[in-house]
Amino acid sequence: MRRKARIMISAIMTVWLFMSAGTGARAAGNGVSLVADEEGMMDAIPTVYDVEETYKNLGEYGTLNHAEDLFVDDKDQLYVADTGNNRILKLSPEGRVVAQYTEGFGVSFKNPKGVYVHMDGSIWVADSGNYRIVRLDENGGDMEVYYKPESSLLEESFTFSPEKIYVSVTGYIYVLKGTNLMLMDSQNDFRGYVGAATVPFSLSRLLIRTFGTQSQIERTVKQEPSAYTNFMIGADGMVYGILANETTGQIRKLNSVGTNIYPEQPYGLNITLDDVNYQYSQFSDINVMDNGILTLADRATGLIYQYDQDGDLLALFGGTGSTKGTYTNPVSIVSDSKGKLYVLDYTTNAVTVLMPTKFISLIHEAVSLYDAGQYDASKDYWEEVLAIDSNYALAHSGYAKVLFKEEKYKEAMDQYYLGGNKEGYSQCFSEYRHQMFRAYFGWIALGVVVLCGVLWTGFVRLRKKADSLAHELEMGGKLE
Repeated sequence: MRRKARIMISAIMTVWLFMSAGTGARAAGNGVSLVADEEGMMDAIPTVYDVEETYKNLGEYGTLNHAEDLFVDDKDQLYVADTGNNRILKLSPEGRVVAQYTEGFGVSFKNPKGVYVHMDGSIWVADSGNYRIVRLDENGGDMEVYYKPESSLLEESFTFSPEKIYVSVTGYIYVLKGTNLMLMDSQNDFRGYVGAATVPFSLSRLLIRTFGTQSQIERTVKQEPSAYTNFMIGADGMVYGILANETTGQIRKLNSVGTNIYPEQPYGLNITLDDVNYQYSQFSDINVMDNGILTLADRATGLIYQYDQDGDLLALFGGTGSTKGTYTNPVSIVSDSKGKLYVLDYTTNAVTVLMPTKFISLIHEAVSLYDAGQYDASKDYWEEVLAIDSNYALAHSGYAKVLFKEEKYKEAMDQYYLGGNKEGYSQCFSEYRHQMFRAYFGWIALGVVVLCGVLWTGFVRLRKKADSLAHELEMGGKLE
């Protein structure tokens, strides 16, 4: 109970810290950077991202108007779905508008909510207000248009208003429509829904549907899977999504058959105390860098989270506010080849460009090298991280993982201890115990044999002595 209370207090203080950062001196530079320890307590860490620039006044193109989506292509060009202005903007890596797209197939865009650029350079627009997807070439020329798929699986009342789109390397079109993640092919055929979360079993609903009257069944609210709020396809071909209204497993990583393979655990500021859930996070977008690092924007608190592929929190930063490094309503986040982050704020109509510091770059490199099996190289980076911040718990755990692979269990135990990682420490202790037993088994066995021999020899001598004394008594002798 005491531990839960400490975690709860930590969560409340974290929310207060970030929400008050907009007017506080600590946020005057680049916001506040924190990380959670093994018990969920928040610890301050060195700055992980610096604000490089903010795109707000776009010159002759005016300002954004409640834009809802960003995309960065393989040339580091930034695309903005400027929803309120009914257009798609293309910005150079330097932040200069180089193209504007306002229509497709002779019809002006209406509330476009999503934009995606394929590897062939074609631009896909989720033209939500016109209930279609438009594909343009790099110069804005018409290529293809997709409307509501013809399928008996879709109800007549189904409204096709796409909000975000991605196209896989196999040509399948993934569409976020409302709360559903649907799949289409290049022929505009519906291929089903993707990665629906498992609906928990409810005995009461089962009893009503089995034994209830028709009116009772109709009054029973249909239990739907948790809704998707956003998604993207990573460089590994996996679909990464965010579930809303969940207390655990909010982040999804879907394999080719739609099964989640990302750790099922709570993410963000989401605390349960005495069976009461206190949920602060409302993830609005997810980005996956080529190195596998996940970055999520939280519109409820203005926080930006970063996780590795194991679900470990690397850092959280930002906060609610109007000063540099804080956000009012972050709705989209993307990254480029240099590791820069671009955060779109729906309310302030601004795009903030964040440059990674050496500290977070070292962490990213260490994590990606370890995931690639280059353990020796990752150890060097973890050492550099610890040289900057010796209290960064994840670095101790990362360093310990490398030592564990090298079968240096004693040294790994020490690192896990410094990182407060009880599970890792226990695993190392078990292996260390076995290692010691294997190393000294011969000597232990020899010692047991020698001890047994000494005991047997002593026993034999004592037995002979006893027999001798007994014989003397039988001959009339006396015991001394």
